[in-house]
Amino acid sequence: MRRRIMNTALVLASSLLAGCVVGISTPFEMQQAVERAEWGFVPPEDAWVNIPGATLVVERRFADITEQRILLPNHTALPGDNFAHLRAVPQSDGGLLALERALERAGGLPEPFTSQDLDSMRSREDAAGTLNWAEWTDGAGTTCVLAIRRMPIGVRVLPNEAIALDMVMRNCVRNGATAALASAGPEAVSFGAPFAVARGGEQRTLSPLAAPLP
Repeated sequence: MRRRIMNTALVLASSLLAGCVVGISTPFEMQQAVERAEWGFVPPEDAWVNIPGATLVVERRFADITEQRILLPNHTALPGDNFAHLRAVPQSDGGLLALERALERAGGLPEPFTSQDLDSMRSREDAAGTLNWAEWTDGAGTTCVLAIRRMPIGVRVLPNEAIALDMVMRNCVRNGATAALASAGPEAVSFGAPFAVARGGEQRTLSPLAAPLP
């Protein structure tokens, strides 16, 4: 009887998810569905990147989209969290990385940055691909960076059958831009994902309605 009830619940959850996906016709609607998905805690060893000092890792998913958010320490007097927002890009969403869309998916433009800061973004090539970033300073020793990058299959192992991994990071530190950017550098982001989230590995389900279809 218990097994029959569990099977019925799983079928119902899958049916509801299928209905939600079928009813979604635009990227905006898909993003709204992703934002309604529940965040769940993830062990640090299952984080997709290896950022020293990370304080918390959470993950959410809807259909074929999975995101992780990693909280970083903030030892400055500035409000707001330092974070790295990661999105496993599915084949269904394989267009070019757009700055506005990446920021929207990460929760919007974080303080203390403004749209004017985005007009003077810098870029460089490293072992993990192209890194784009904006800098902000209070003139008294605090520096913030807003870093954005996309890592394709050729750079690293990707989670959940993704074709790329997008990263948006805000990091405010007292040690200058070089130290702030280290958390988005190749040493932090280029390592192979653990087997639990690597291509072909088992996926962690956070919510019945946020689970992928079999």
